[in-house]
Order: sequence, then C-alpha cells, then structure tokens
Amino acid sequence: MKVKGIIIFFISLACLVVIIFFPLKTYLVLESRNHHENYLILTIEKQQEFAIFYTHSIHKSQVEEWYVLNSENRIKQFKLVYEDTSIGMPSNSDAGGEFVRTADGKYVIENMDRTFSSINMRIGQVIANHKLIYKDDEYDLSNYFPKGSVVTMEPMKLSLWQKWKGVNIDE
Repeated sequence: MKVKGIIIFFISLACLVVIIFFPLKTYLVLESRNHHENYLILTIEKQQEFAIFYTHSIHKSQVEEWYVLNSENRIKQFKLVYEDTSIGMPSNSDAGGEFVRTADGKYVIENMDRTFSSINMRIGQVIANHKLIYKDDEYDLSNYFPKGSVVTMEPMKLSLWQKWKGVNIDE
C-alpha cells in the first residue's frame, strides 16, 4: 500500500511540473524592445481577430490594421482601413486584396494575405495613440509601454511559470 501511495505522489508531482513548466497555451505577447520589464500578454486562440488602431502621424486620420492568428500560429493581416491615400498609405491593394472606397469616404483593403511571425511598432510619442482592440476590449498601449518605445507583437506558447515571472498579464 505504501508503494502505491509513493507512485501516485510522483505521478501527481510529474503532472504538476508539466502543467507549470511546459508551454501549453498560446498568448499574444507584446514586449518592449527597449524596456524589457514592459509586457502585455493576452490569451489567444486560433482564428481570433484583433486590431491595432492609431492616428497617422502625417495626415492625422484614424488607421485600423486588422489581424487574425492563423492555423500556423502566425499573425495574418486581413484588412486595412484608412481615410487618406497620401504619404505612407497604399493607393491600391496587393495581389489578391480587394481595394474599395466606402460610402463614408474611407479606403478599405480586404482579403489581404500578409503573414508575419512578429510585428514591430513604435508607440507614438505625440499623435499616434496606439490601441490594441481585442475581444471587444481596448488597450491603450501607452498605458503599458513608454511613448517612443519599440514594441514587438508575436504569438507565443508560454508556460504558467513564464506568466508568473512578473510580467503585466491582462486577460
């Protein structure tokens, strides 16, 4: 009987170690490249949509970049919405994309198929006001990262231990 109890104890301990130390869940991780203590980590599932909204620095209008986590665990941009085709914004779509102008005068490129393992962005110091839109919640990125810092956004598998190490977790 004592041997059976010891075996159950070690099996339970092994399961606990796996749950705590092995990456089992996928997260959307935003990390400052300049200030490594600044993180934002959100649980994400395959085919989950999210967006980055910001104000364009030159023509001062709203830009929406829409993404989804694809089946290969990569970020796929599928839509871009903006108000001006001047400096820094496309005046047509890439192959396969659909470029339209809406009734309210916005430009939309839909059916985009641009994939990234990660995306780097600089958090605006004055105008940009970067926001992450995720599951009907809005995250003002300047609340998580110093203005002017470069932030890398990428999907990652993390263990519970990695999450518990003192990062800013917001689920």
